[in-house]
Amino acid sequence: MNYPIICYSCASPAEYKVAAEWSDGQTRELKTYALSCGACLAANFAKAKVKQARCRLLPGETLNVPRVFAMCRGTRDLKLERKPELEV
Repeated sequence: MNYPIICYSCASPAEYKVAAEWSDGQTRELKTYALSCGACLAANFAKAKVKQARCRLLPGETLNVPRVFAMCRGTRDLKLERKPELEV
């Protein structure tokens, strides 16, 4: 069953995932900071950078800076297309 994926800041459909690659040395995944529509993307991306800078990591963990990815239903996180032109 498909459910609506909505923007964290408004009720619009989410088009983008704002996330950072996290790893504990064995597992690698995207840490989601926001799902965002195009109109809220800049604000959600700015908030994600602040949140990421405050994260505490355990020894062996890594957390990259937030990136913007195009949402694609049914696609695993690490296969999402990155949109660097939107990372401003």
